[in-house]
Amino acid sequence: MKSAVFLERDGIVNRYPLGQSKPVPPTCVEEFQINPEVIPFISKLRSLNLKIFVTTHQPMLATGDLDRRELERMHQIMRARLKIDDVLICPHETSDPCPCAKPNTGLFKELEHQYRIDMDHSYVVSDKWQDAAAAHSMGCVSLMLNSPWIGNGHRDYLMETLEDIADKICFLHQNQTVMMVG
Repeated sequence: MKSAVFLERDGIVNRYPLGQSKPVPPTCVEEFQINPEVIPFISKLRSLNLKIFVTTHQPMLATGDLDRRELERMHQIMRARLKIDDVLICPHETSDPCPCAKPNTGLFKELEHQYRIDMDHSYVVSDKWQDAAAAHSMGCVSLMLNSPWIGNGHRDYLMETLEDIADKICFLHQNQTVMMVG
């Protein structure tokens, strides 16, 4: 079984459009900007042979405020610039009772099954409480980037930069590997 890192798209992989008072994801390619800090972050994690997945809740698909083709164009840019293994999307409205909108674990379970992921030795990186709650439910380590959206729920680590998070994952992963072999 493999270990993985699950990245929240909005706020980690890409930046929010400027001038927003709340986390509103980009709705067009022109607003979609890869966070430059995520490139060395992913590279460092790749050196550990971790699978890299991006998970995202895009309720504006259901409301019609986000065009599916525009979202695919954003993800083509993301895939071209970053070495990620897969991207999974929850397209449902926030009020819909679906199993994939975080903090539900449907996206994570799908990737776990498809790629044979060892969730006890995997990590969730986000700036939102919903991802930390999903990580806790799945038995993953949650590493939160400090933001106004982290909430007060359970999280394993709260850090200030993606570089700090990468260093912590490297430390944890190397020590897990030693414990598993030893």
